[in-house]
Amino acid sequence: MVDIIFNIFEEDFNKNLTHSYNLSVLLGTGRMSYLICNQQQQVLALRSYQLTDLPAKKPLKQLLIEDSIIREKFRSVRVGVFSPRFSLLPETLFEISETDSYLGLTNTLLRNDKVMYDEMNSLKMANIYAFEEPFVQDVREHFPSAEFYHISTGLIKNFVDNFDSSNSKNIFLNIYDHFVMITVVEDSKLLFHNIFSFKASPDCLYYVLLVCKQLGLNPLKSPLHIVGDLVDESEIYKLLHKYIKTIHFVNRPNYYLFGEKLQENLPKNFFFDLFSLKLCE
Repeated sequence: MVDIIFNIFEEDFNKNLTHSYNLSVLLGTGRMSYLICNQQQQVLALRSYQLTDLPAKKPLKQLLIEDSIIREKFRSVRVGVFSPRFSLLPETLFEISETDSYLGLTNTLLRNDKVMYDEMNSLKMANIYAFEEPFVQDVREHFPSAEFYHISTGLIKNFVDNFDSSNSKNIFLNIYDHFVMITVVEDSKLLFHNIFSFKASPDCLYYVLLVCKQLGLNPLKSPLHIVGDLVDESEIYKLLHKYIKTIHFVNRPNYYLFGEKLQENLPKNFFFDLFSLKLCE
């Protein structure tokens, strides 16, 4: 079953010009979202699906065919995958031929897993991750030139490069479905990044405070930057606000231009992970 959660198209969008547009897709945990921008970096469309009960074989084939927009040809296609099964490795230790072995040391690999990697040259590390191969195959058959990246690759690059962390350790919290991603950056250096699953709101607070304790951070001094599926009326936010003095909802990145419809219908911190895929170029 497929349900549309967000469906925002600006007046400037022209289906006849998709061959000149860039497509970014974010896939994982029962979701598929995509944005379309032109060569002037204007975001012209954003659509997000909730996916349930997909077939084991060819899980995305029907959706990719039936969506009349992404059925078209695009100038470029970039695909981000969300997977909690990942590992960051210093580039000095990374050998492409050993990717399965590296990931298998810290994660359980499944029979239908596809192991992939991103080289994060600016941070001198590699991001190795596993994702369900049937999904990867469907996307590659539909978009043969698509480039794949892990969701963390763009997010980390964004947090390191585009936020001032010279005066304090910045904590970033990204909510994606029932997962919380926590990243800590100081002086443009990555100190911590991990993905935790949670069942209830107090779990998110627990993981944030746990990371603070492990890194010796004072929640009253280190600012918390929130991206992803979180609003200030939520129980998670109210719990965080009791223990953390400074909390910011991160605004949309300035390397994109956003139209009126998107600004009016989408909270400013939503889909920051999807927007960050642009930095994986």
